[in-house]
Amino acid sequence: MPAWVPNAISTLRLLLVPVWLVFAFRAREAALAGLPVDRAVLLAVFIGLGVSDLVDGFIARRFKLESNFGATLDAIADKLAQVVTVTFLVFLGSPGFTPLPLWLWVALVARDGALAIGFALVFRKHRVVHVEHRWHGKASSLLLFGVITLGIAAAQEALVTIGSLASLVLIVPGTVAYVREGLRQLAAPANPTP
Repeated sequence: MPAWVPNAISTLRLLLVPVWLVFAFRAREAALAGLPVDRAVLLAVFIGLGVSDLVDGFIARRFKLESNFGATLDAIADKLAQVVTVTFLVFLGSPGFTPLPLWLWVALVARDGALAIGFALVFRKHRVVHVEHRWHGKASSLLLFGVITLGIAAAQEALVTIGSLASLVLIVPGTVAYVREGLRQLAAPANPTP
């Protein structure tokens, strides 16, 4: 298996995000015009995002192609897909979809903002950030994937709210764990420059 395959799949995921967004805006226009909303393409693209996330991780582990760059690219693709889809469903989900709660968006943006700032600070000091996927991050992503899928499929609002609360239960402690790890990396002595 060529070493570039997992990173190519992560890059494809990055490219699928704007594709999803184009179809989401088209579906919203149809809903605003009182026309039926075709959710099949949106769900297919979003499920493609989720499946490709599993596939690139499986290939990287199975063929021992894991790298810090690959883990970082994978994390960026995950966060971009989550923030874009949640933002759309929170602010533009109605009509046509089940809107996600604003507080879920706030928690997600706060988490990803903290991670981005931490990444920049650690990279500035060490020129490398050790990215490690942990169980709470994977579980949070999986649960959030389900919540977004429910929103796209226009599921009952109560079901979306329960799923969102369950996601929040994982997002908050996961954020604390990632911030602690970032502070640990930031506190480490800087590598001397040659």
